[in-house]
Amino acid sequence: MSHTPASETKTPSSPMDHQRAINRLRTRELLSAALDYAIFDRRSADYFYDPLEIEHAVANRATIITELVEELQTPAHYSPRPAFAYFPPKSDLCDRRMTYIPIKDLTVRYGIAILFAEQIETEIHPHCFANRRAGEADAARRFTEDFSTGGWARFCQWQAESCNTNNILLRTDISAFYDSISHDYLIDAVCRHLSLPQECDLIVLLRRLLEVPIRYYSPSTHNIETPAVLRQGLPIGDGVEGYLANIYLKDLDDAMIGPGASYGRYVDDIRLFGTSREAVLRNLGILQEQLLRKGLNLNSSKTKIAVDEASRGDLLSRAYEGGDYGQDEDEVAGSEIATRIDAPFEAFSRRFAEDQELQEAGDAKDFCKFLGAHDADGLPLVALGDRQIWHVERLRDIMIHWRGPARHAGWLLVQTALYGGVPAQARDRARQVILELLASNTLNAYSRYRILHHLAKLRACRTGQPFRFILQLTDTERQQIEALLPQFLAAPAFELNLIALYTYRVLGRTTAQLRTLVSQHCRQGCEPVRNALAAASAIPTTAPAPAADAAEPDAISEPY
Repeated sequence: MSHTPASETKTPSSPMDHQRAINRLRTRELLSAALDYAIFDRRSADYFYDPLEIEHAVANRATIITELVEELQTPAHYSPRPAFAYFPPKSDLCDRRMTYIPIKDLTVRYGIAILFAEQIETEIHPHCFANRRAGEADAARRFTEDFSTGGWARFCQWQAESCNTNNILLRTDISAFYDSISHDYLIDAVCRHLSLPQECDLIVLLRRLLEVPIRYYSPSTHNIETPAVLRQGLPIGDGVEGYLANIYLKDLDDAMIGPGASYGRYVDDIRLFGTSREAVLRNLGILQEQLLRKGLNLNSSKTKIAVDEASRGDLLSRAYEGGDYGQDEDEVAGSEIATRIDAPFEAFSRRFAEDQELQEAGDAKDFCKFLGAHDADGLPLVALGDRQIWHVERLRDIMIHWRGPARHAGWLLVQTALYGGVPAQARDRARQVILELLASNTLNAYSRYRILHHLAKLRACRTGQPFRFILQLTDTERQQIEALLPQFLAAPAFELNLIALYTYRVLGRTTAQLRTLVSQHCRQGCEPVRNALAAASAIPTTAPAPAADAAEPDAISEPY
């Protein structure tokens, strides 16, 4: 059954050979590339990953690929493994649900995305800036380009250029975008744009993969619930979903790129430029129509118009009927639209002083950028040697009171506590704050996970030698952390359960000892921990360790 108007039946220049595609998906070559992408994105871009799962995948990649080749022989019988939910802070009051898909299923999703991208990447409009296929230089290791130096940088550049020829900017985004994506509409879009029959094996497999069974801790009982199958929406938390979302919104992008339209999109963040209010509102109407066809709508609270001084008199002398949108022009009339566009990371220039308090969430986010950003010449705004105790205190306040940027603040705390060159007083205070935050049951579980993740993660120094921050702590500090691990294993948060298990392993516990600790402290039915234990047992002692990361991304902005 199709949900698509007859006017939306465009097909690609060369229809996709679905039988050849499903046969390629079953090849070791394609699955090997997909597994590499899954591992790379897990370790470098995703909000969370299970280190034991990754180490197992690196050590047993040939076996994993052989098993997937067998499982994919009958797509209609492919059964996705239970995923699980975790909840990083979205704002100071709310969390966002992200979904951790097991590495085998994630590999198959990447495999399908590779096949789709080969067919449709050149037909996705260049004003869709996010989640574009990586260029040749990066394509061997990553599926989509790095957002900060790739799509996001182009998105910012396009906005800056659009300011030169337009004097009105409308900023908006799609309300609950990933959660609102209809599986039926997505399948229709994929089939139309790739000329695939809905009953072919590739689409049957995609539909099964979309229906992810998700485990989660009940917030009321703290018990682990039976997996609930995802019937609508794409899981947030990995690199494949953004590419599927681009296919889902291709009709929207195509409709918006026309006469009089100056439109650009980064995931669900949308910018409309124009030389008159009429033109902008006309394009807004087209945008809403296209979204409603897909069961989506705009977030009215985030839909704002900015107006240049040059058009102020014209705007104030005429009456317009704009509904709920653009009702704040009087407040911003006369402001430069250039001050409302997004800027690339190297253009960040806000500074903070010791006597300057953080007044709102935007201040907290900007303070993290202030400590982590670099200028156009690649020099840090605040060098490690200039970190001070008051910087640490602000980061502590952010972790406790401004939860939105806690992911970035947690990294900056660890960096201050353990990087060479940081003054001793600031370093010592950062270590004290880290131990205090890890012990705080009032701190968001994801925020505590992130700190422990940074401490336990395998890294590489400039000479290439692997190391872990946690092993650089004093015996007393490690003992304090180890004393917290039983409560992390027992916590109603999978990310804390798994990082506690991994930290025990880093600190020298054997697999047998890990099993005992899990039986003593983990909640009944904690399947992700059982899977991690099984992974630990299947990693040969002679297996090569996964490559250490040379640097940790600052996470200045968020791709989701």
